[in-house]
Amino acid sequence: MSLRRSSRPTRSVSEGTAPFSVYFRQALLICTGLGALTMIPNAVTGLTLKSLLLAFGSSYSIGLSATLFAWLILRRVQPIFALRGWPSIRSWAVALLGGCFIANSIYSIVFSALFVTAGKRLQFWGFWQFAGVVLSLLASGVFVGIELVQRELAKGRAALRSNAALAEELRLAQIIQQRFLPKSAPHVTGLQIAGGCYPAREVGGDLLSYQMLDGERVCISVGDVTGKSVGAAMLMGVTLGALQAEIHDHQNPALVMDELDRWLRSQAQAKTFVALSIALVDVSAHTLTLANAGQLAPILRRRDQVRLIEEPAGLPLGMGPPTTHQYIVTDLQAGDLLLFYTDGVVEAQNEAGELWGFERLMNLVGAGSAHITPAAMMNHIHSAIADHVGAAEQHDDWTLVVVRVG
Repeated sequence: MSLRRSSRPTRSVSEGTAPFSVYFRQALLICTGLGALTMIPNAVTGLTLKSLLLAFGSSYSIGLSATLFAWLILRRVQPIFALRGWPSIRSWAVALLGGCFIANSIYSIVFSALFVTAGKRLQFWGFWQFAGVVLSLLASGVFVGIELVQRELAKGRAALRSNAALAEELRLAQIIQQRFLPKSAPHVTGLQIAGGCYPAREVGGDLLSYQMLDGERVCISVGDVTGKSVGAAMLMGVTLGALQAEIHDHQNPALVMDELDRWLRSQAQAKTFVALSIALVDVSAHTLTLANAGQLAPILRRRDQVRLIEEPAGLPLGMGPPTTHQYIVTDLQAGDLLLFYTDGVVEAQNEAGELWGFERLMNLVGAGSAHITPAAMMNHIHSAIADHVGAAEQHDDWTLVVVRVG
């Protein structure tokens, strides 16, 4: 069996350098144009054979010889530049500068020997050398400018690719986080519940969990992990998973806090903290069992009175020395309105840096109708925060849960 020889040309180190005939044809057109331009001043005084020969002879002799020398230099320097990883446009600049300098040197020597008197040859040669160097530097400067533009364009393309990859990662992280967070509040006989998380970016560090322990007991957890964006979202996800497992195992907010604190410390991650509030609402017993680790105190509205539920709030989980968490039990009455929230609610800022604050939140809760639903209260608070913030960018994630008893 015979082997057919491939007709595909082999790649050489000078790949990217076109044959000289290509550059020769291009240089011929350019030199013809330059020669014609140099004839314009002569046309005013009258064309002569000598001026015609000088104009086109100078243009062709310098232009074509410069093209030849630049092509020869380019074939030598391009492989060297390629091995060093330098831009190919830089090899073109070196080749053009060298080729023009050699061609101009030869032209000035020959021309001065034939057409210039002996006393002025050195002066003539010096002038053309100076002019040739300036023109060559200007031409090389064009290539350098092109290289800089190409470099900036490459940086821009790399940045676009990086931003596109980051946007895709954030999109996936957002999808994953949304699967962790509850899509809606649970239906519990004797309770009305409304709530939601509002991240400052695509993903956030606030967590929210509803867990039914039985038909008349629901555990509501609201928290805030350190950091923002993807890192905070990852910590929120694993914390939420551990929280839900511990609630089913212990069904006591304080014991759940102890186990979560122990788990976070076992991860050995510095500066990893979780502020968390766990509230167990028992409809049949009409009680609220509350444990708090660095989270803001919940708000209770009973008839016309609005107050904070002051419980022994310790440090965020994972911060400070290990401790045994405490809990309190508060009696509930029909018509009570409970608010659980993260610091992003009261720390919402407008363009002047003014915080929305506890006072506005307490006043808004107290001004609501006695029969207002949790969903309506959520809307009122959301609208009030939006009006306060105005055109300012959302400063922090915020989470809010409103519960009405009865």
